[in-house]
Amino acid sequence: MFLLKFRTLTNGWYGGVVNYQIPEDTTRETEEDLSDISYDGEHLGGLLVGGLGRLVDGEVGGDNFRLDIGYGRGNGWVAWNNESFPNKYVELIFEFDQVRNFSAVHIFTNNFFSKNVQVFSKARVFFSFGGRFYNGRPFSYSYMPDTVLENARNVSINLHQREGRFVKLHLYFAAKWIMVSEVVFDSVPLGENYTLETEANMSEDEIIVNSGDGDTSWDTFETIAAPNEGQGYVEVVIGVLTAIMLLLLIVFVVILVLSRRQKLQGSPTILRNPFGVTINMKDLLMNLAPVNSNGMVHVSSHPTPASQDPPSDPPSLTFEQYRSPLVNSYYGPNYATLRTNTASNSEGMPSIPDETERNEVVDEAAPKTPTSPPVATGSFSSLQFRSLQTTPVVGPRSQVINLSNYFPRVASDPPSRKRYHTAPREKHRLPPPVITWNIAPSMGHTYKCREAELVPIPRYCLRMVEKVGTCHAGEVILCEAEGLEDIVPGAGRMVAVRTTGVNTSDALREVRFLAGLSDSNVVRVLGVCTAEQPPWTIMEYPEMGDLAHYLQYRVPKTASIRPAANLQALSFGCLLYMATQVASGMKYLESKSIVHKDLAARNCLVGRGYVVKLADIAVCSGLYRKDYSEIGGRPPAPIRWLPWESILLDRYTCSSSAWSYAVTLWEILSLAREKPFQHLSNEQVIQNAEHMYYGGELQVLLPKPTLCPIEIYDLMCECWKRDESLRPSFKEIYMFLKHKNMGYRPGD
Repeated sequence: MFLLKFRTLTNGWYGGVVNYQIPEDTTRETEEDLSDISYDGEHLGGLLVGGLGRLVDGEVGGDNFRLDIGYGRGNGWVAWNNESFPNKYVELIFEFDQVRNFSAVHIFTNNFFSKNVQVFSKARVFFSFGGRFYNGRPFSYSYMPDTVLENARNVSINLHQREGRFVKLHLYFAAKWIMVSEVVFDSVPLGENYTLETEANMSEDEIIVNSGDGDTSWDTFETIAAPNEGQGYVEVVIGVLTAIMLLLLIVFVVILVLSRRQKLQGSPTILRNPFGVTINMKDLLMNLAPVNSNGMVHVSSHPTPASQDPPSDPPSLTFEQYRSPLVNSYYGPNYATLRTNTASNSEGMPSIPDETERNEVVDEAAPKTPTSPPVATGSFSSLQFRSLQTTPVVGPRSQVINLSNYFPRVASDPPSRKRYHTAPREKHRLPPPVITWNIAPSMGHTYKCREAELVPIPRYCLRMVEKVGTCHAGEVILCEAEGLEDIVPGAGRMVAVRTTGVNTSDALREVRFLAGLSDSNVVRVLGVCTAEQPPWTIMEYPEMGDLAHYLQYRVPKTASIRPAANLQALSFGCLLYMATQVASGMKYLESKSIVHKDLAARNCLVGRGYVVKLADIAVCSGLYRKDYSEIGGRPPAPIRWLPWESILLDRYTCSSSAWSYAVTLWEILSLAREKPFQHLSNEQVIQNAEHMYYGGELQVLLPKPTLCPIEIYDLMCECWKRDESLRPSFKEIYMFLKHKNMGYRPGD
């Protein structure tokens, strides 16, 4: 449904409106009267013409058009059904008493989408001086559909000072019904009459081009001016510029193709090395060659690229397929370990690398052929090698030679750089795991986290102490560890056990993803207990508990306040010290492109010495159940800590975590005495965020805490910017807070 009501801001309530013309929709599927019953004009062929009615009565309809507000259900709204309009839009024409300069139009619409009523998807505005011809390009405005909030709203369209006496609106359907309650034009009357002059010019110099009948496209009505002298030069310039742009595009495509081919081949640039071969004489130490039937190394009679000297008899040492763990994890199946001739042959017949593997190494290093010692005998299936330098002496205690000393490196590369003839690494990256908790990879970033192996923990090491609670993601239990430090060094006396609802490979990957995180300010995954089903994830739990609960039993340490016997005083430096540790942990997660969807004081755990670590268990606690709210069928979310894009669009990035950190910093400096936006309901918090969704700023900001200096509060406000790119990174936040608290030590 679509509801429309009109008023202007100048020259009385009607603002110079003489009449308006709208279509009359006779389709009625509801009991509400949603037609313009107060219209005082004529009814001609399905149109209301020559009068004024409900659209100018100044009454705004309610959010729910089905409710009776005293004048009958549907009062204040005019509605149209899209089945009655084959062009899929409603046409409204407004006539003013004189020519006016229009700056904006405001349309008050309904969005009761559960009853198939939504704001129009697109609006187009046309202007005319005489009412017959609508000249010039119309203004086009697209509206993003909103299926979260069902409240009616005002949609504003900037008209950029266009002039005319007639204004025509095309409103396109986004659902079955369109409903409008009020249309407001911001306009200023012009004293001169432009109608005759404009129509005369059009008849002489312009041709009107209209869309065909029944055209459902969004093409505009445009005017084509008659050709003027000198227009040929403009066409020539446009043609030349177009040709230049095409030429640049072709050059860009060629460069892109060449660079991609170069990357796939792993070679230097084609211009610097046209043959695709990189040779380093200094580091060239080894060449591989197969053995003939007599156990001799076969050497090609053609000179190698590294030397034009004639070939000579090659030296030999047995070269067997690798079996050593020293190189297994690094070189993979394409490389081998070298052993001296004194190695025993009783280990079995070694396997021969295939032709592809040998060619890769030969292409990488083609050595210069030296004068060699006599050839040693070897097995038919073994490989021989020849060296430019004397073979290093291998002691009896170490028969394995380090291959990294023999495989050549490119001189231009740093010594530690690895060079592979493989496809780009991105093609072999694993997709991120399916995350059910709140510490997850950031949206729009490549997943680059290391998934660690899990340490098995016996069930007898864990004694249940307290069940924290359950949530949509799983369950959290506090346990006392007995003998766990013998298995996991550094494990504390208390641990948190976290479970998931299902035992799947995705749940296992999520635990391995968390186990790969290693930072002093992030809770560590100690291991997993498989004796329970689903398996238990064992995590650190500092003995002081969560930061929100810890702060509520503290008072600020000032000269004017003396703490009670059961309350401990905390200085501003101590509070900032703990806040800096939270920023340090988030800085680490940001470096891994990881977000925390539930960053708050309740998810920061405190240990001895005011050590703070980030966790993700508070969503299960019954103490904080009211801090979460469901939005549009999604899992409960901490909307008072989240930015507008996370609340309305379900988008989480590192910049979103920066917003949540500012709210957490506000909690710390307020000693967690109240939750954010204490005086607002959940619906009002969502409406507050919706102002940013439509391009504005927050109408309600968190106040500056009493202990908070102005520069710290300015940092919070920077984190609450609407544009994500304008919010500071955690590296910047951490460096700023560390500088502000420089010199503080726990216990000061």
